[in-house]
Amino acid sequence: MSNQFQPTKILAYTLLRVAFGVNFAGHGFVRILNGVGSFAASTADHLAKSAIPHGVVIGFGYAIPFIEAALGLTLIFGFLTRVSLVCGALFMTALMIGVTSNQQWDVAGQQLLYSLVFFVLLYLLELNGYSVDVVFERRRLSQVRG
Repeated sequence: MSNQFQPTKILAYTLLRVAFGVNFAGHGFVRILNGVGSFAASTADHLAKSAIPHGVVIGFGYAIPFIEAALGLTLIFGFLTRVSLVCGALFMTALMIGVTSNQQWDVAGQQLLYSLVFFVLLYLLELNGYSVDVVFERRRLSQVRG
């Protein structure tokens, strides 16, 4: 495979990672600004008929906006990208457990699309060329070489 298109692939990866991060950060920060308590209560109302205990839903509902904001920021900057992508995929799995237990198939389909983006970004992680991770790795390598 030719390296002729490598810079374009790195740029494309970066644009997807940043756009995905903005999406997640936006979800989280808007929910935080609008009131985490109201978001948690709304989430509990939507999952009232599910088999998941109310306390678990409320607790997770309070955590969701902060998880989304943290994942979004790490993806925007490309900081701890691999860890963020794995955590994001696991986060989507947890959300999917909730919505499928409540038979919200339309939402589950949307969440599956998010899971697919996490997969693609993780699978193509070697293209994560424009990121804080790369800056730290270069700094580490220059110190080792010394």
